Amino acid sequence: MFRPYPISLLQFGVFWVAVAIGAVALISALVRNREGSDSAKKSRVSTAGIVLQAVGFAAAAFGPVRLEVPWLAFSSIACTGLVALLGGAAIAIFVASTKAMGRNWSVVARMRSDHQLVRSGPFAVVRHPIYLALLLYMLSLAIAFGHFANLLIALPFYCAGTAIRIGEEEKLLRAQFGADHARYVREVPAFIPLIR
Repeated sequence: MFRPYPISLLQFGVFWVAVAIGAVALISALVRNREGSDSAKKSRVSTAGIVLQAVGFAAAAFGPVRLEVPWLAFSSIACTGLVALLGGAAIAIFVASTKAMGRNWSVVARMRSDHQLVRSGPFAVVRHPIYLALLLYMLSLAIAFGHFANLLIALPFYCAGTAIRIGEEEKLLRAQFGADHARYVREVPAFIPLIR
């Protein structure tokens, strides 16, 4: 891909700590919300969105890492702060979102027979906060690896996958909740706060 920027072991290490915490949060959410037999409708198309998002993450991570910056250099401290801020925000948004959704949450877009339209917690700010969390995580990864330029390739893949997943989820929600969902769409942005 592109030549990576030099980074410090500090920012690289902080990212991997965030990955470990994020993995625990994801496993916790998966265990808490095992899909039962009451899933009424499931979107197979959303899997294509997951694949595109994964390609975006892979593009952001791909390439060598240049561990050349001293820990206490200004760029090390600034980038470590950004990695911690973005990674921490991503984890906090993910945890709050999965808790707000309860058993409604799943990896692949699906509609349970007892599904609810969640509008509390992060869902009061954006309709798809987990995709915002994933975007923040991907930015954290690019900064941690010194792969800023890789975002030129990673972001279009991530955004295309996110658009597919949002489209599929909105279709299921619209079919289940009709006017309530239409009002929610009018009042709350999709996944970037303040951008309709």
